[in-house]
Amino acid sequence: MNRLFRDWSAARWLRLVLAGVFLAAAISEGEMLAYVAAAWFGIQAIFGLGCCSTACATPPANRKPDGFVKEVDYEEVH
Repeated sequence: MNRLFRDWSAARWLRLVLAGVFLAAAISEGEMLAYVAAAWFGIQAIFGLGCCSTACATPPANRKPDGFVKEVDYEEVH
């Protein structure tokens, strides 16, 4: 529930606007494809989905850097 009302990025606002535009076009013209597009963009905007859900590489909003770099040990494999 917290995700629905917080962390609204520009992409989510753009999807919401596109949903509204497609919904207005669907109502005025009666096009079924416009209803589908409005639902698609509306669901993405409301639930914070996008880029096929988990395939999008977006950083978390409140990420704090560790400042710690772990040393990497390499082994030679024969």
